[in-house]
Amino acid sequence: MANNYILSCCSTCDLSLNKIKELGLEYIPFHFYLDNKEYLDNFGTSLSYDVFYSALDKGASTKTSQVTVNEYLEYFEKFLSLGKDILHVSFSSGLSGSYNSAMIAKNQLAEKYPDRKIYIVDSLCASSGYGLLMQILSTKKKEGMDIDKLNDYAENIKLNIQHWFFSTDLKYYIRGGRVSKVSGFIGTLLHICPVL
Repeated sequence: MANNYILSCCSTCDLSLNKIKELGLEYIPFHFYLDNKEYLDNFGTSLSYDVFYSALDKGASTKTSQVTVNEYLEYFEKFLSLGKDILHVSFSSGLSGSYNSAMIAKNQLAEKYPDRKIYIVDSLCASSGYGLLMQILSTKKKEGMDIDKLNDYAENIKLNIQHWFFSTDLKYYIRGGRVSKVSGFIGTLLHICPVL
């Protein structure tokens, strides 16, 4: 039965909160810092997007942090305690340690809830590619696919999602250390922006 499990993702899936609800997804928020003040990445609820981007334009410092093991334990247990199984699709392990945290939590909870199924899928995705994957999986769940088949499907389909990122400015790559100041200066002079 499709209704005896939850389909879950991280807040890094680039979907709106309305879309998350429409798709019937659950999500766990990452964290971000704006000028050293911590906020939950909960789709503009903790801090509006307008305020965030205005602060960035004015030179505010930002950084992100992943979901911890303890946060995953608390998040997963609220569903397990209700008798629900879990299929959680995590943000790419190549970009964050959040997948590993989810796996540690899964292993700890498996002992406490031996009759429940907990699947953790490394999406290998980020941004809108991650959102696309979640939309596809939500559709399959709504069509009645059970958790075991959806887990297998997710493990296969994630290998066929291609990601293209376009940037219009090197400023934040330089500030975050992904591009050196010299390369950033030359790239800016030549109007070069990365496609990843």
